[in-house]
Amino acid sequence: MGQFTMPPSQPAQLFGAILTITLAPVIVILLACVHHCAPEERKAWSLSGLAFAVLFAAMVSINRYVQLTVIRQGLASGSVDQLQLFLPYGNNSIMLSLEILGWGFFLSLAALCAAMVFNGGGLERWLRALFIAYGLLGLTSALGLVVASPITALGFVAWGPVLDVIAALLGVWFWRRAKAPRSTST
Repeated sequence: MGQFTMPPSQPAQLFGAILTITLAPVIVILLACVHHCAPEERKAWSLSGLAFAVLFAAMVSINRYVQLTVIRQGLASGSVDQLQLFLPYGNNSIMLSLEILGWGFFLSLAALCAAMVFNGGGLERWLRALFIAYGLLGLTSALGLVVASPITALGFVAWGPVLDVIAALLGVWFWRRAKAPRSTST
């Protein structure tokens, strides 16, 4: 297993940018599906979560697209001095700040709102707990960047394993809801 280094290698940065641009709309769709399935009395929470997810997706997609185009092309042409503040992992990086704002702040608020949709036992209890864990880890990470603390690294736990488990459990939740008999009103 390779060692985690900062900044990541160029291939790792390229992979991360493409993955983020691909996953951001998927996360919005997942939260749109949560909103669709939410009980009527919890739709304000699910809609709020969806709104924050849209802000997240816009923020990180713009950030990563700029990294893939302007930053990479500028570096290739030798414009390093002009791009210092925009390098994704440089000191005082505007791009890193935007990335943490998306993943650590907006998606954390989306997760905390989505957590309020799940009030049952079993699977819903797990989803609620994991959404809350994501939210708290992500907000701690965002705060860590504000105060220049290494606690920002906690975000990687939220953005990786916690988000992966949430996505898998949401898949199970959607599948169970699709299989459940639908009530008909007369």
